[in-house]
Amino acid sequence: MDFKKYSEIKKKIKPLIPTAVFNKTVNSFHLLESVVASARYGFPARSMKFVGVTGTNGKTTTTNMIAAILDEAGYTVGMNSTAMLQVGDKKWENNLKLTTANPFQLQKLLKDMKDADVQWCVMEVASHALIQHRVWGLKFDTAVMTNLTRDHLDYHGTMENYAAAKGKLFEHHPDVMVLNRDDEWFDFYHKYETFNEISYGTTTGSDIQISNVKLYSKGSLIEFKVLGKQETIEVGLQLPGKFNVYNAAAAVAATYGMGIELDVIQGGLESLEAVPGRMEIIDEGQAATVIVDYAHAPDALENVLSTIRMSLQGRLIAVIGADGERDPGKRLDIGRVAAEGCEVVIITDQEPYGDDPAPIRQAVLEGTKQAETDKAVVIKEVPDREEAIKKALGYGKKGDVVLVTGLGSQPYRGMNEGKIDWDDREVVRRALR
Repeated sequence: MDFKKYSEIKKKIKPLIPTAVFNKTVNSFHLLESVVASARYGFPARSMKFVGVTGTNGKTTTTNMIAAILDEAGYTVGMNSTAMLQVGDKKWENNLKLTTANPFQLQKLLKDMKDADVQWCVMEVASHALIQHRVWGLKFDTAVMTNLTRDHLDYHGTMENYAAAKGKLFEHHPDVMVLNRDDEWFDFYHKYETFNEISYGTTTGSDIQISNVKLYSKGSLIEFKVLGKQETIEVGLQLPGKFNVYNAAAAVAATYGMGIELDVIQGGLESLEAVPGRMEIIDEGQAATVIVDYAHAPDALENVLSTIRMSLQGRLIAVIGADGERDPGKRLDIGRVAAEGCEVVIITDQEPYGDDPAPIRQAVLEGTKQAETDKAVVIKEVPDREEAIKKALGYGKKGDVVLVTGLGSQPYRGMNEGKIDWDDREVVRRALR
């Protein structure tokens, strides 16, 4: 079967069929595709163990944290995250253009891992990948849930459907199941069966309890109480933000459940310096601090803005946008959150895909008008993304922070003409030079 030809046909017929019908029909093919891909590469997944990380936010960073801990423990590690790929000692930025690669890309990567004698593969598992059988044949020994907030409702329809899609990661009774006890969906996932459930959070009763957190502009100092204060671990994390404290707690819970010693966990977390496209600082000698971040949902954007505010001396200038063919309900909230957290907001096109980008920008703009703030906020609409970035950088002075959101280290944009090569970080660097 010519899978490339099928993919082209699928793109043509998709607009002609109701989305729900199309998704159910095409998923049968996705299953077949995964079986064929696994066979094509000799079922490489059978040679290693897997950690799967799902959730709305924090998947990429948590995956990279777990991989760093396993590296510290002396294992040969493979990783498949939105930002980074790893096969043993080799690490490189992900250019596969998907959180969870298509079956043939994934199985080829797993074959490379098998050839490198990888013992543990740590991977992000998106809800689409679970529904579309992209991870068929993978037995997740450890399964991690970061959190669940509104996202991908264009595909899943309701939050309940979205939650159930994520829950497929836990259906096959992982040896270790890691859940966020502070998340409102904790009880939903708590019903899944596992040999060893480990919870994390600030809530009393969490197996890995976050306590005595000190947040700094470039990192944090965290104490984790393990299993009711029987043991404690103090971590000096090089990544800033309260959300990264939760990501670290998830990584602690997962690796502790896998039997790794606490001092090794500490060393692995403290060794991780940065994750591409996640609060990534771009420095070309300019006066203002410039940060590129993947935040593309309201709660993720709010987390990033509050983290920057901790050490902000001047103004916060943000480039924001929203996607087409995706949950339109997020657009107003993205605009509102940006206007409440910034002094200057520049609205631009992000990934319109097949939609008209003008109404998307207008929805985000309308959201800025709903902001509850007493400060004066400059709002600009600049459709061309490169021009918007240039304009934002032009506003930046010493003490200011310019934040470019929505794409992070993603190497493409989904446009009307299809996916085009793009990297916000390189656009920023060109403009600064």
